[in-house]
Amino acid sequence: MKFSKLQDRSFDNEGTSPSPFRYERMRLLWIPCLLMLWLAGYQAQAISSHNATLKNPPSAGKAAKPRYSKDLLLLTQWFVGDFDNTKQCRVDTGAQPVESHVVKIWDNYFTDAVWIYEEFQSPPGQVTSQRIYKFMDYTSGRFESKVYTLENFSELAGEYKNLRPFEQFTPENLEDHPYCVVYWTRKGETRFTGSTVGTDCHLLRGRHQYVTNQIDVYPTRVSRIHKVFGWENEQVSGPKADEKGSELRRIVPPKPKKVKPVKKPTAKKGVKSSSSKKSSAKKGSNVKGKGKKSKTQATTPEENPETLNPAVEETGDAPAPPKKSFWDRFRRP
Repeated sequence: MKFSKLQDRSFDNEGTSPSPFRYERMRLLWIPCLLMLWLAGYQAQAISSHNATLKNPPSAGKAAKPRYSKDLLLLTQWFVGDFDNTKQCRVDTGAQPVESHVVKIWDNYFTDAVWIYEEFQSPPGQVTSQRIYKFMDYTSGRFESKVYTLENFSELAGEYKNLRPFEQFTPENLEDHPYCVVYWTRKGETRFTGSTVGTDCHLLRGRHQYVTNQIDVYPTRVSRIHKVFGWENEQVSGPKADEKGSELRRIVPPKPKKVKPVKKPTAKKGVKSSSSKKSSAKKGSNVKGKGKKSKTQATTPEENPETLNPAVEETGDAPAPPKKSFWDRFRRP
């Protein structure tokens, strides 16, 4: 009854001015309307930003700035390239020919690390191992590179030749090796050295239990000592204590040969042009020799009588009749 009375008294006797209860109801109605408008605008903004990212993915625009140190960038630049041990095989007859092809991958997607794909061929043309490294800053002056593989890795041999290799994969597709990490430090201005820790890099394949890696990276070469050990810590493969590892030098493409310009044919010394003859004649006319005259001196008209009486060419035709004057026409014969 109280509510009905208040509702009936929403207007005063004149029926023009609303009561305080009327203002209260209007406020309660505006609050949910404003909330719904805000939610609709926020949803429209989220949809537009999502469509913009679909039209312009991160790879299509400018690459984001990297978030790693300059030394790590220098290490990966020296580590990447095409290498072989041709020079080592010429000196050491026991060394097997090896090629390695190392390229960067996922450059435009992930800036917190440097992803690298490595492929070994021994002999060249036959793939023996494939790896993916994730290079990151570890501590001040130290770096780490974790080792990964992919399912059906052997079917992706030669992927390094593509313009943007492994574009169809992401790090979520990788399979990591537990505790298989190479730790790096810089030694001087032209060397980075890295190695695994003890027996942490487990292999667990057949009679192979773990592997050890010792890598030295220089601007023009990479030295590797890769050893495989069995379940009783016996060495299964790799160089022994008194042997060196693989000395892989950067393959430098041959320089293009310089094409020699075609030489123009020179005039013979015995033949002179007309201009040279005129110049020599002028020089000969000014030369005054003693005793015998020089060959270049010009002859006078007295010495050459043929110029005074030139020979008349003989022809078989009769001599031409004399010309008649105007008055000869009126004379009688």
